Amino acid sequence: MVARLLLVLLASPVAGFRPPAAGFRPPAAENACRRSPAGRGARPRAMVALRAACTPQEANRVIDLAKRAMSRDAGVKEALGSLQKVTTVIGSGSPAPGAVAVSFAAEFRRQGGLFTLMSGEKQVANRGSNVCQVKARADGGKLASCSIQGSGGWGKTINVRC
Repeated sequence: MVARLLLVLLASPVAGFRPPAAGFRPPAAENACRRSPAGRGARPRAMVALRAACTPQEANRVIDLAKRAMSRDAGVKEALGSLQKVTTVIGSGSPAPGAVAVSFAAEFRRQGGLFTLMSGEKQVANRGSNVCQVKARADGGKLASCSIQGSGGWGKTINVRC
């Protein structure tokens, strides 16, 4: 009895369920790719090969350019401290021909001033490290733009002079 009542409720238009029509096809079948008329394995003539990926060597070159630019910029040192290391490469690609864009995480460390312990020993204050996301883009082997998101995307972005 309960099963019959549940079936009647589900099939009613009040519940919002309507059984599919006889010619119903899922949306994926309507948007499926069609085979090339040239045959198996042949590309259509209008297709242009786009290169969205870059090699690891190209990405490393852009990271090295960004590291040099960050170490030269006094504003970065003042705001975040000195660059310690690149921790993770988040992504890389080629947004335009001849351009390489890389996103990576880098660790910065600030040093405080000297202070004296009760024993008379002088020690440098260590303010800890901060991991920031860096986005760099190089066009034709030269660094075009570099920015550091120092607060995890909460609005503190530092543009590095290239």
